[in-house]
Amino acid sequence: MKASLIFFIIFSIFIKAQNTQDAETLFTESKNLLYKKPKESAVIAQFLLKNSTSDNDKIRALILLSESDLLRGDYNSATEKLFQCLELSKKIANPKFDFQINSLLNRLCYELGIESSQLYLINDEKENAPDYYGKAIEYYSKSNWKQTIKSLNKSQKQKNSHQELANFYYSIAYSKLGKMDSAEYFVNKIRNYEPYYFYAKAKIQSSRKESDKYFDYLNSLKPVESKVQDIWLKGEIYKLAAENNKERENWEEYQNYYQLQNALQDSIILTKENARISFLNKIDQKQDEILVSKSDYQKRMIYLILIAIFAVFIIAYFLNRKLKLKKINIEKALMEVEERQRFINENKMPENAGKIVIPDKTVQFLLEKLELFEKNEDYIDSSISLNQLAENLNTNTKYLSEIINTYKNKNFHSYINELRINYIINKLKTNPIYLKYKVSHLAEEAGFSSHSLFSTVFKQITGHSPASYIKLIIKKE
Repeated sequence: MKASLIFFIIFSIFIKAQNTQDAETLFTESKNLLYKKPKESAVIAQFLLKNSTSDNDKIRALILLSESDLLRGDYNSATEKLFQCLELSKKIANPKFDFQINSLLNRLCYELGIESSQLYLINDEKENAPDYYGKAIEYYSKSNWKQTIKSLNKSQKQKNSHQELANFYYSIAYSKLGKMDSAEYFVNKIRNYEPYYFYAKAKIQSSRKESDKYFDYLNSLKPVESKVQDIWLKGEIYKLAAENNKERENWEEYQNYYQLQNALQDSIILTKENARISFLNKIDQKQDEILVSKSDYQKRMIYLILIAIFAVFIIAYFLNRKLKLKKINIEKALMEVEERQRFINENKMPENAGKIVIPDKTVQFLLEKLELFEKNEDYIDSSISLNQLAENLNTNTKYLSEIINTYKNKNFHSYINELRINYIINKLKTNPIYLKYKVSHLAEEAGFSSHSLFSTVFKQITGHSPASYIKLIIKKE
């Protein structure tokens, strides 16, 4: 029944688009369905992606698909779509698309608990305006209502595509601040978005302490809660329903919603954990490609400059001959050409220019210094960086990076992270007190900047989460 309904929607819209000779009809319909029925919106966007011939339309379709995936919690699919957007955006100089892609990447980082600074090379490729809508969501999740409203106000000037949900966040933020007239004004703008509307109205009536109307709107949510595709909203509805039934001492319904909320939360945590690893791998791969591309571009520029210089010298030489200057001027010109030719030969790119040649003594010296660095466990300093370590070892970052890549068979970040994880593993195995520490304390002890990054790297190296690894050690003992 559902599949036939979707087919009917697409077919009807397609016929309409054919009659108007305008694909904008499809894009408008997909956008209108995004927060009402994300799955149906994605079906239309997928149709547009397959049948669009312009890169502009393909990026628009991919952005709609990414937003739908994020709403439904399909983070792996959102990752794939966003990296397709990045590839297409190289061909199109469109700041609007760059901003939307950057905004969705930052939102994905936020959802997966990844620092957006991990995108430093990707963001460096294009200058993007601050993502005020993304900041508003973060402030909302922290119950910072004033900052939520300030960020939403700034986001309106950016004319982003989240106007409907902006009104949703406005209404709840204002109700929490006791500004009920403003809350009602914004909630009335989302009447057509039933789950969001009923949820916001319930929250507003809760703030008003009007229990009867509060229960009415909660009851309005029951027929639609099973159809809600936004996983965040679904979790909030379960939570609200559980709290309501607990207050009314309706223990059977409370237990039902409590279990639904926990099951959804467990599912989201598992999905995010798998998606986090995939997303980090994608970031590393993409940023490696950017580094290689930049290096190739620099080499091409050097070759072009050398060719241009050589061409200038040749032209100068023939012009001097053609002008038939006096002997002294000809001799000076020839000397000048000779000097310039010598300059070209001295500055010509050697065949092994792509490699860094390090003296053997320097290699030995740095390897000994790295051995001492590992022995002293200096890597658990959370502020350690490639620049800082190079300075401590009295060398430069190129030498240090090359030696780590060659002799440690990994890049700097992987080298430091592996040392840190092995340090914690050793502590867990040799010092029983560490088995009682929280994961956040272990992360801080090892020098990691965040709990989530520590857990991700730990699982990549050991194949287990920190908690399950500790259980294995305890079981063996």
